[in-house]
Amino acid sequence: MIEGEKDSLELAPISQVFSIIDSCINQNQLETCKKLAKFYTELAREKGVVNSRDIKTNLDLKIEEKITELEYIENFH
Repeated sequence: MIEGEKDSLELAPISQVFSIIDSCINQNQLETCKKLAKFYTELAREKGVVNSRDIKTNLDLKIEEKITELEYIENFH
């Protein structure tokens, strides 16, 4: 990323990140979502969001829920 580019990035609502995680249909997509969650958390921290630790916790929980859901789907097919 070009220096100063992160400063110009806007922080999307976390609900959009949740929606992206919910739309994952396989492990490969979920790996990308893990990277997205990490980047989103870092950007929130850099933007000075007070509860960035809570953001990380909630995104991690959402990813774990999706992992479980995908495992259930895999086991029932």
